[in-house]
Parts: sequence; C-alpha cells; structure tokens
Amino acid sequence: MLKKPVLQFSIPCLELETEDKPPIFSYVFYELPYPNSPVSFYIANGWSNGQGSFEQEIVIKKPSGQKLVSTGKQDFELKQRNVPQLMVNYFKDIQFDEFGDYTVEIYLNDEPVMEYVLTVRQLSAEEIAKFLSAVQQQESKSANKPEIKSEKVDTQKPKTASSEDEGFIISG
Repeated sequence: MLKKPVLQFSIPCLELETEDKPPIFSYVFYELPYPNSPVSFYIANGWSNGQGSFEQEIVIKKPSGQKLVSTGKQDFELKQRNVPQLMVNYFKDIQFDEFGDYTVEIYLNDEPVMEYVLTVRQLSAEEIAKFLSAVQQQESKSANKPEIKSEKVDTQKPKTASSEDEGFIISG
C-alpha cells in the first residue's frame, strides 16, 4: 500500500549528532556569511506519516536561479506509517560564490514539497575577522572528532545505503 509521506522538517545545520539517540542539530542556520571559503553543512529531512518506497531530492539554487548543487534522487522506504525516516545529506565544501538569497528545494518523487531561502549576506571586514576566528576554533574542535560520512536514524533497523558523489554524502 502506497501512502505518500509528509515532510515534517528540513533543517540546515553545521553539526549533527545521532549516536544511538535522537538526533541533535547544532548550529542550525538560515544565513551564511560572504565572502567565505567553502563551507560544509548538513540538511536533515524528516519524512513521516507515509508507507511505501519513495525518492527525495534536494536542489540548492543560486540567487540567479541556476543550480548550485543537487543530491540527485535518493531512495528511501517507509515500511510502517508510524515509523518516520530521517534522511541526512552532508554537503562538503560548497562554495557560495555570490551573496543573496539561495533557494533550497525539496522534492518527493519529482514533485516539489518544500522550498526555503538561505541568505548569503555580505560581511564587513570586522565581521569577516570575527567569523574566521570562530571557524578556526570550530575546526580545531572538530579535528579531534572522526568525520561523519553518513547517518540514518530509524527506530527499526533497515538496510543503510550510502554513496558519495560530487562533494556531498548521502544516506538513505
């Protein structure tokens, strides 16, 4: 029986922890500084209240409307209507090459289900210095942590399929 799920949430964040517990989203953001070196981040989508096999895709578009990056189609399955699926995408070293409003588009089976804006805003010289200092502190903290390649959170233990392509890592 196929019952289309709803997208309960889509969260962009800089850190994500899921070790044998519900996920913790750290440094949730809605804007990024510009100019900036490439930035790595997660987008976590929570699908619920559905049953069957589906495909999701995340597309991030530049302010001009051109595609910056896409995850491609990602398969996932909801075996029971009351068991949600967390789809975590790690976007590695993405370069936002202009300031303005970038659009995040979420698709389910090629149909748009959510769209939101991530603003990349121009920084002053003082803000750039402060931001670079914070990034260096974060990098020194995360240098001691193992790199997270992909995560899947589900109360059941389904098979995990992961692939790495074009600088971002997908789990489904």
